[in-house]
Amino acid sequence: MPKSSENLLCTFQQVLFSPKGHVEGFLATVASKTIQVRVPPHIGEEVARGKAPGQRLRVRAMADKSPKSKQAAHPVYEFGSFVDKDGADLDAPHPKAGATELKGVVSMIHFAKHGEPNGVVLKSGAFIHLRPHGMQAARLKVGSRVVASGHLRNTVLGTPLLEAAQVNDIEIE
Repeated sequence: MPKSSENLLCTFQQVLFSPKGHVEGFLATVASKTIQVRVPPHIGEEVARGKAPGQRLRVRAMADKSPKSKQAAHPVYEFGSFVDKDGADLDAPHPKAGATELKGVVSMIHFAKHGEPNGVVLKSGAFIHLRPHGMQAARLKVGSRVVASGHLRNTVLGTPLLEAAQVNDIEIE
């Protein structure tokens, strides 16, 4: 985060949904004042599953100084990370650091909203997201054996979702 970020000790109030139903932020109280914190999708999932009203949070965030936010009902912040009591990041692994590996057999091809293949679902139910160019490079089909590594999180159904960085020794950019 840029130098203008702040470490905030706050009390969680509620999640804020996007028009598509994803969690795009949350409200919290800092020193008896309500603030809004915008979060990226993977943090939104974590907040929705693991935070309860009244729970104390420590976050690093940067105040949004845009013209739209000046009209807001409360200060708006851009999420940086969750931090411990000493201000150290709790969720700061680099994208390639801490990569997770999934192995399995392809049971289904997954398609993006415009119909192009963008990943596979394994027999275990895990979804490996490759993006369309990754699917072209990997040439996977139903029945293919897969060894993939990347960043692991869960779908809204709670099943594993791997953002693939490598599949069967092919780098996905």
